[in-house]
Amino acid sequence: LAPSKSTLYVSNLDFSLTNSDLHTLFTTFGKVARVTVLKDRTTRKSRGVAFIQFVSRSDAAAAAKQMDKKILNGRTLSASIAADNGRAAEFIKKRVYKDKSKCYECGEDGHLSYECPRNKLG
Repeated sequence: LAPSKSTLYVSNLDFSLTNSDLHTLFTTFGKVARVTVLKDRTTRKSRGVAFIQFVSRSDAAAAAKQMDKKILNGRTLSASIAADNGRAAEFIKKRVYKDKSKCYECGEDGHLSYECPRNKLG
């Protein structure tokens, strides 16, 4: 995978959309490798921005073309191929979180983010 070329940057998303919702929506364009909804570190609520990494660059380009300026849940999306800031390799590595007692996705105890029921991908 080439994260910087096959990753879509999508903004102005409805704050209620989850990783799973976006995975379902974007798999219509091709195989999705990863979905990351950016969240506020304190509140853990969506910031209305996501990165969608496709397996194929052409699928990412098609999704950007089709989804840019599309209205979803009353909001006009902005979708484009993510700009390479030189940090793509950092996100390939598994992140290490200090507080492992709570789920990073939902903030609840009893499971970690990769097991979160809100983060299940199709």
